[in-house]
Amino acid sequence: MVNKEKERLMAELFGKKRDLSFDATKDVLTNSNDELKRIIRQNADNLRSLEEVSDKKVIKKINEEVGKDFNFKKLQSELEEDLNTKLEVPEVLIGKASREVFEKINAELNDLVLGQKEAAKELTIAFRRPYVTGFDVNKIKNSIILSGSNGSGRHLLVRSMADLLHKYGLATSKEVAVLDMSEYPSPSSEALFLQDLYVALTSKASIIIVENSEEGHALYSRMISELVVNGSLKLNQRYVFKDNHLIPSGSGLTKEVIDTLNGNAKTLVFISESSVNKFLDVYGKSFVDKIQDKVKTVYLDKDSLDKIVDKILMELSVRCKNKLEVDILIDDSIKEYLLKNYSPNDGVDSITPIIKKIYDELVDISLKRGDFNSLVIKYEDDIKVVIDKNEIDLNMADDINKEREEIQKELDEIVGLKPVKEYLLSLEDHLKVSKLRKKKGLKTTEISKHMIFTGNPGTGKTTIARLVSRLMKACGILKQGQLVEVTRADLVAKYVGQTAPLVMEVVKSALGGVLFIDEAYSLYRGKDDSFGLEAIDTLVKAMEDHRDDLIVILAGYSKEMQIFLDANSGLKSRFANIINFPDYTGEELTQIAVSIAKGKDYKIEKSALNDLTKYFNKVQSASDSTSGNGRLARNLVEEAILNQAKRILDDEGAAIDLLKLEDFDLREEL
Repeated sequence: MVNKEKERLMAELFGKKRDLSFDATKDVLTNSNDELKRIIRQNADNLRSLEEVSDKKVIKKINEEVGKDFNFKKLQSELEEDLNTKLEVPEVLIGKASREVFEKINAELNDLVLGQKEAAKELTIAFRRPYVTGFDVNKIKNSIILSGSNGSGRHLLVRSMADLLHKYGLATSKEVAVLDMSEYPSPSSEALFLQDLYVALTSKASIIIVENSEEGHALYSRMISELVVNGSLKLNQRYVFKDNHLIPSGSGLTKEVIDTLNGNAKTLVFISESSVNKFLDVYGKSFVDKIQDKVKTVYLDKDSLDKIVDKILMELSVRCKNKLEVDILIDDSIKEYLLKNYSPNDGVDSITPIIKKIYDELVDISLKRGDFNSLVIKYEDDIKVVIDKNEIDLNMADDINKEREEIQKELDEIVGLKPVKEYLLSLEDHLKVSKLRKKKGLKTTEISKHMIFTGNPGTGKTTIARLVSRLMKACGILKQGQLVEVTRADLVAKYVGQTAPLVMEVVKSALGGVLFIDEAYSLYRGKDDSFGLEAIDTLVKAMEDHRDDLIVILAGYSKEMQIFLDANSGLKSRFANIINFPDYTGEELTQIAVSIAKGKDYKIEKSALNDLTKYFNKVQSASDSTSGNGRLARNLVEEAILNQAKRILDDEGAAIDLLKLEDFDLREEL
């Protein structure tokens, strides 16, 4: 047990309210083990802070009185023995938060993150500030806004800072927790938000990165604002943490209830591309005024970019040596190629995909050949590898040109839809020009890429949507280019609180591609359809939050789609591109039938084509809305193939790949 002399000195140093006597500690332990963790953590920080500001003679005197053998580890061991329980207390920090230490941190940060000297300096100041002004270990230690463009090193700065704080003993862990506000789009996400926030605040991480800070629902923005302004968050009900989940407490008598989320000396870093004014709109004036450290990364200058490219190429060389057991000589032309493809708005992110492609190609060559120990890599109209004087073209176009050619070929093969094709090509041209202007630092005119496809079934809406996703990927507008096709059943849940998370899960699966919602009008079934309206509201918010990495296409009948758009003004304003898919003519359906047959290795005899056209015209004129359009042609061909099978079994000399008029069931009366 801790002796009385130690108790007296602890009380003198930390005050009577922080007395760590056996009885007091036992009471604390009975109520909450977390409280004991907090007390020990605070004492450790107080000791370090006292060392910073106090006379060295005072510290020496305290050490002599307490005894050299006294430390928190020993205190923990004694408490565990006396109370017969295991205490999970935080590691006591031994680092010294001096100016000298932070000068070392700043110097190393500059070496790790090139080209951001001012941002590194400001970030270092931000992390040192609490040690100068003082802080309460129960509250948020500091809050920082770190803005700048993608690829400018924002995340690298924060994670490098975490490593350095741990290296110099100012953090017990180099871990960084992440809170992504885009995952909490509606009030029904409250349980998930509080759970994630609690886990982040009680984790080993000393830093919490707040991603997509402008995208969460206003309810959670207010909570984050309170956490920043007050240092802690008062909850509107009591919770208990059980089985790794934060759940509402059923009784006020429950032990270890949680009614407040303490900051626990965490540092919040809000990473964003937005200006401070955006934070003012989302979090309010008190939030912005509270944050003293607003750090901004900048575009890389030429010298910094040169050094970064040199570093990237060196890492490529080392990786090839270690993984592929190959020595590579990188010609200066490769560096010139990378610099040429560098985009200030995308930062290093505009270069790293090229390096990845080079390495992937080298891996493929190494695995297939494996009979060489060295190579030269250079750029001459394309990136080439030279092995024993033999040149191999790496085809660094990333197959984009080939993909674009394939898309154009498929567009040309699609029957009809001329207005639709012309619109897509004009959109592509505009996006290409905008990308070139952006690369040169010129202003661009942003246009909505979201679309509405109207028309009857079978008019090619899904086919075109799939081509749109691939086309936008080839243009560099979308990162992935996948098509995620859903209906109401995939977006609207059956129970309260499940719809918004369901919509967000679908949105996440479509990020980087196209979200295609067929029969979209079914999302709205009148004013009493609260679940459908929640799905629409969540979708509108997600479209705004992910406007640079998501295209949404709504499809359905023309009349029903108009009613649907009138139900939500937010939707209507975001879909400027309404494209109508006309019904096919008889001639077009005949072409489609020929194409379908060809795809199945069949031919339709020429003498049957005229009769097919007459049949299709008759069906379309009778009921184009229910005819099926392209599906009508497909069904007719598949039926003809079955009929042909019966016919050729009775005629050994019949052509096995020819469909005759008699194979088609062309009804005269409709």
